[in-house]
Amino acid sequence: MTSRMAALRTNPWVFRVLLVVLALAFVSSLALRFGASSATAGNGYRVPQSARLEALTGIRISQAALVGDGGLIELRYTVLDTQKATRFQNDTKHPPVIYNERDRSNAVYRTALMKQGHDLRPGQSYFILYENNHGVVHRGDTVEIDSGDGKLTSVPVR
Repeated sequence: MTSRMAALRTNPWVFRVLLVVLALAFVSSLALRFGASSATAGNGYRVPQSARLEALTGIRISQAALVGDGGLIELRYTVLDTQKATRFQNDTKHPPVIYNERDRSNAVYRTALMKQGHDLRPGQSYFILYENNHGVVHRGDTVEIDSGDGKLTSVPVR
């Protein structure tokens, strides 16, 4: 046994300091992991809203983000009206189309619309995944989301 190990065993103060340091590291890693994703107001990310789109579809778009190493676009939305949102989600043949406002010549339309196996709940978040075909959308771009019922413009991409 080395002298350092002997000091740890015989001096309870060293053990307590080590325990406190490990606890602080654990709490800070949890805060970074879960606090950063929920605190969108503090980092300046803001999605515009459209009362017309929300009234027609029963959803509010809350985020557009590149995921999967930039190969996928996650469009996250919150349910406002369960009946309208259920109609929106059941219409798998006509999902919203995403246009990059920088270059509207290419549309992003290939989706994996995940129909939920349960009833939608107001206030709950859901998502649609899009294939970012040909890398049309990049982080920092703004996109237009056209649902057929209405449009939402100037949505920033994370």
